[in-house]
Amino acid sequence: MTPKPTLWQKIFPLLLREAIAILEGISNLSRKAAEQLQGVATQQAIAPQELNPEQSWTSRGAALWWQGMGWVQQRLPNHLQARYNRATLTGLAIALFLILLWLNPLSWFQAPSRPTLNEIKRPQPSVLVQPRPAPTPMAATIPPPPKPTPNPLAIAPSSPVSDSLTVRQQLLAICDRYSNALNPTLTLTPGEQRLELMLANGWYDLSPQKQDQLAQNLWQTAHDLGYQTVIVVDTAGHLLVRDPVVGDNAIVVRRKPI
Repeated sequence: MTPKPTLWQKIFPLLLREAIAILEGISNLSRKAAEQLQGVATQQAIAPQELNPEQSWTSRGAALWWQGMGWVQQRLPNHLQARYNRATLTGLAIALFLILLWLNPLSWFQAPSRPTLNEIKRPQPSVLVQPRPAPTPMAATIPPPPKPTPNPLAIAPSSPVSDSLTVRQQLLAICDRYSNALNPTLTLTPGEQRLELMLANGWYDLSPQKQDQLAQNLWQTAHDLGYQTVIVVDTAGHLLVRDPVVGDNAIVVRRKPI
């Protein structure tokens, strides 16, 4: 006859399952957040050595935590040290911490709120019941006129992508707001949802802040008009602005001429 499992043997798989799910979720969110922050760092031209994670406070705190879990593991009995390693102890600690937050044990010691003196003396508002009005006879309704049958030969309005004139006017107007020396040239491919914009060397005379603003305005306007791929180059064909890999901010890849 097999022995009856203890309470800890029943709870431990549940805690382990929740710990694994939490750590996997944190890992996925951390990876996505790191990709977005790396894109921001690339856009701001921050040196890679300034972003070394080994120099961060988080890495130092994680190292101290790892040492603390090793100290706890060494204090366990010999037959439990191999089973409860540092990673397992870390997962259990996270699961227990979240369970405590969910249970909110501090609320057990809080006394119920008592009504104040003003609330006791405050009179209860009276409710007036209005008499129900007598039903009025319904007037005869006139049926709406029938809807006209659509003409199968009518031409449908053009989509934003096919309206090249509107795209040209809006993008050229954006360029003129920053500099008249940009002399933009547009190449539109509505079928492939692709837009290519060539800017003159006036791009290199703009400040980095205006370059970022101009790139974002051109990219956002083109996407709002239905273009999924936006490419901005100079007169020599060098790429100036590209679509973002993560996020909604256009990436400036070239600010100065060679």
